[in-house]
Amino acid sequence: MSRFTFGKQRDPQVDRADAPEDPVVRQYRYLLRTAPVDALESAHAEAIALLSEAHRESLLETVRSSLLVGDHLTTSAHAKIGHLVTDGERRAPGQLLTALPREVLQDLAARVLESEASFGLLGGYAGWDGAEPKPADNSEWADGGFNPKVSQRKPRDDPRTGQAGAHGGYGGV
Repeated sequence: MSRFTFGKQRDPQVDRADAPEDPVVRQYRYLLRTAPVDALESAHAEAIALLSEAHRESLLETVRSSLLVGDHLTTSAHAKIGHLVTDGERRAPGQLLTALPREVLQDLAARVLESEASFGLLGGYAGWDGAEPKPADNSEWADGGFNPKVSQRKPRDDPRTGQAGAHGGYGGV
């Protein structure tokens, strides 16, 4: 498809919205949304090391411009770039992926999926609807906080006497 229409240059990002999603990129998005963070960071570090220098430069520039971090990094900081990609996509799903050039995204996605760290993480992919989750809640209580009612110990009843806590032990729940 030509990038030029009636003498005007077209935006490649608009072309991306018109085209069906690449299956490899879709699987990569699934991993980003469902896989454990440590596995994703390892997979990205492994994948970024295998990218060409030009693709690593493009990825790092996109991280810098989209996420506003990584100014001090070089293209050889595979693990740190992998951490930023993983963290950025968890906080604002799709922000980095839509900013990456298509060729770089496809290369990164393929290499992450082929990495040893991502082996076995596509188990629920067939049932995934492809929808983006809501952005992560980074507020003070986003991780659920602490519910004191759930963790209170209750003494067990002694079946012999019917009294609570009569036979010792902490009581368990």
